This record gives sequence, C-alpha cells and structure tokens, in this order.
Amino acid sequence: MRTDKAYHFLFFGLTSFRSLPQREQALALECARLGHEVDFIEIAPSVAGRLHALSNRLFSPLSRDEGFTYTAQYPTLRIHTPPTLPTGFRNSLTPAIDRALFRRWFNATFRERDLSDSIVMVMMPLWWGNFIDRDFLRPALLVYDICDSLEVQARSAETLSRLRTCERALASEADLITYSAREMEADIRRAYPQSQAYFIPNAVSREFIAHVDGEPLSSRNGQPPTIGYIGSTSGKWFDAELVLAVARALPECTVSIVGPVDRRFTEHCRSLSNIELHGYVPHAALAAQLRRFDVAIIPFLDNEITRIVNPLKLYEYSVAGLPIVARRTEELAHYAGLLYLADTQERFISEIRRALEENDPALARDRRLFAERNTWEGRVRDFLQRIQQPVLAA
Repeated sequence: MRTDKAYHFLFFGLTSFRSLPQREQALALECARLGHEVDFIEIAPSVAGRLHALSNRLFSPLSRDEGFTYTAQYPTLRIHTPPTLPTGFRNSLTPAIDRALFRRWFNATFRERDLSDSIVMVMMPLWWGNFIDRDFLRPALLVYDICDSLEVQARSAETLSRLRTCERALASEADLITYSAREMEADIRRAYPQSQAYFIPNAVSREFIAHVDGEPLSSRNGQPPTIGYIGSTSGKWFDAELVLAVARALPECTVSIVGPVDRRFTEHCRSLSNIELHGYVPHAALAAQLRRFDVAIIPFLDNEITRIVNPLKLYEYSVAGLPIVARRTEELAHYAGLLYLADTQERFISEIRRALEENDPALARDRRLFAERNTWEGRVRDFLQRIQQPVLAA
C-alpha cells in the first residue's frame, strides 16, 4: 500500500450518521479531517425500521435514537444511504433480494471509482457474505473493527447465530482485526489465532474538547447537585434498577439522563421527582449537558456484554474533569485511577456521595489530561502507522 498519497477509506457502518454518536462515525470523521477520502455506507434502512422510527417520533419521543443531521464539514467525507430493504438488515427474510438491491446500488454509486487501492473497514459482520465478499470487492486492505460484543448488535437468538457465522468468515478473511477494549484481546487471540489484531481503544475528538471548553460552568444558584448520565437506557448494559436506587437514596440530588429512554424506564421514573429525562441530544450539545453535572455515572449491568465495553462516555466525561462513578467491570478496572469503582448497589451510592465531596483540582486535571492524550486524531495516526508496516503494506 502506497504511503505517499492520501488513503481512500470505505466504511461499512454499524448504524447511520443520524443516530447516537459511535466509534465508527468518530473514526470516519477523523480520517476525513486528516485529509483522507472517506465513503461511509450506512446500514440499509428497512420498511419496518422506518415505520418504527416514525412511531417513536410521534408517540414515544424520549425513546428515539436518531434525528441528528450531519452537515458537511470535510469535503472528503461522503455519506451514503443504501436503498430501503423489504425487511430488516439484521433479520432479513429476503436475503437474495436485499443483496441484489444493494449490489446494483453500490455498483451504480461507485462505477467511476477504482476500489482496489481502498481500505475497507467493516464495522458489522452481517455485511460479510450477505452484501459483500472477496469476489464482489477486492480492496487493498480489509479490516474488521470490533467495537462491542455481538450480543449488542443482535435482536434475537437467530440474529446472534447469523452474526457469529458472518464474524467467523470475516475474521478469517480480514487482513487485520482491530478492537476497542483490552478485555477483547484474549478472546480474539483464542478465536482467531492466525489473524493479526491491533488494539484501538475508544477516544474523544478534539472538536468535542473544544465544545466543552467553549461552554461556561453552570451556576448553581441554590440548585441541587446533578448526577449525570449520557447514553441509552438499553436493558443490555444499562442498570435501570441501580439508577432508580440512586435517585431514591439521594433525593437532595437531581439525576439527569441524557439520551434515548425506553418506555419501561420512563414509567419507573414517574414516581421520582428528582429524575430528569432529556431524550436524544445531538452530540455537539452534550458539552452544555456535561457542564451541568457535578458527578457523572456509568451504571452498567455486570454481564458478558459490559465485560468488554470500553465506553465512549469515559472519555467524554473526562474532558470536563468530572468525578466518575462506575460499576466495576473487567474493562473499566484498567482505568481504576480515573474512576470511583463500585461492586454493589450500596457501594455505588456511597461512592457517589464521596465523589460529590471531592475537592481536589489535581484529580480533575488528571482526568482532563487523560482525555487530551486519548484523541481520535492520535488513534487514526497510530492506525496509519500500523498499516504501513511491511507485513500489512501492499
């Protein structure tokens, strides 16, 4: 692979640019910001998916998980939405039709582009074997990026089985596997001992750091302390009972939930006047929310999914220097110096109380320095150096 010109990246996404910010969007944006060409292909929408999104907007606005409209900042970034499929991407009932629709669209979209010198980043295993494969696409470098457990992407046992089958095929054919959490490494080495694997932890963008720096600290003016959470309240990793217990145990505090909220959690919150539900907030607006927080929380369930989650919110909270209280997981234990970790509900609440009393500017500086040392710019530059090594370079 040549190193004397800008690369062309072709991302096969896990979601869309209209949804909650994720690792894939951050990587694509940073590649474009550094001057590389990027074509980002969103997951193909489906008829059912569009109806579900419309229903959420009309009848359950707090649970909607998309709405942000990307406005082009970098001329080298192009976002593509494939044609709408008859059934869902994950649980397709018409795979042959889906593949034909997608490939006809793809060939028309890229008919003027030679992709043989491209770096293909596949973020969701279901792309492989269903929509694309080595016969259809022959890039200079094929990378499989693992951001979470497959259970996060699965909506049924059948989907999970399909994901695992596709992942085995993709991992065996990829030139490089990249992964987001330290705790994934042993699993990857055991499952794919012949594959080259490279750790790319999550990070934060310099743009987000600038957004936070541009927001003034909120004035208390007698307002209660705020315990803040940014993210979805999905039952796969979010411990709703823990958050409700925090609100009950600390009635003198406001518990602020910023992100999509499912209906069941909304119902539970009705009896607690100190919980604020904000729903979906565009990423650029999160900085203002962070400035309202006194303590930030990562209320994860203790399960196989969270064992290997390297949460984006860890880096975003750290930009503001906030005390962070988290449920202990094997992955978060690697960052114990930055966090108040708790193994039980009772300890989680007591650690919040301790964090609210924190009055040590040095700790806030340490968290801020952690964020500044862990940017997406640094991640992408390290990745580019990695792929220029002789074993991977074409």
